[in-house]
Amino acid sequence: MKKSNKLLLGGLLTLILLIVAMHIALYAKYKNGDYTIYHPEDELADIMKPFPGVSFVTLLNVYAVNVRFGDKAEVEKGEEDVIQAVQKGDTLIITGQEYSDVLEARRPVNITLPPGVTLSAFNSSLRIEKGKQAVGGNPVIYLQKSHAVFLDNGNPLRLGQVKLIASDSSVAAFLGNTWVDYLDAQLSNSILEYNEGDAGGLSIVTDSVSRISLQSKHLLKAKITTIPTTP
Repeated sequence: MKKSNKLLLGGLLTLILLIVAMHIALYAKYKNGDYTIYHPEDELADIMKPFPGVSFVTLLNVYAVNVRFGDKAEVEKGEEDVIQAVQKGDTLIITGQEYSDVLEARRPVNITLPPGVTLSAFNSSLRIEKGKQAVGGNPVIYLQKSHAVFLDNGNPLRLGQVKLIASDSSVAAFLGNTWVDYLDAQLSNSILEYNEGDAGGLSIVTDSVSRISLQSKHLLKAKITTIPTTP
């Protein structure tokens, strides 16, 4: 065998031995419990501002907001002249800029909410995802001229009893691997979609101009009541 081939073979064997040694070391750390599981929400920990003692959250003209559930209310730090978060007693008010030309105003804002929060959104767009809490609690959500998408972000989103009140051309959509123990929805000129995931039970009160889209498995569990449309 030529000397150059021997050197090449020796280098290749050395590389293989290094890779094997790295895998053995990583496996040993795993067996000893000396490892860290990656959670995407951990990246937000250093850029979130806490708001203790919050039970009510109001969103006003927020272009896009990512909502996760945790043990306390938190809002991503940002430019205060674009997104403002003000706490008044047990109420947190988050205000954006309607029709803003500022690019920063169109970037999604990350917020964390306690599991039993009452959330009101006006002219806003929400993406509700799984956070550190295994179960998102029992939120009460008011939508007025707003959109809310319940979506798994690679991890199943599970909520307890959800009370949803949607009005003025609002849209609520449950997508992906989303589970709700019980959904109590009231619709006024709005849209409710539950085409994926599952629910333990559904109670829907709707007017005649609202639209409901459910899979057959959801229809079997749903109690739907139609009321006269309010002039």
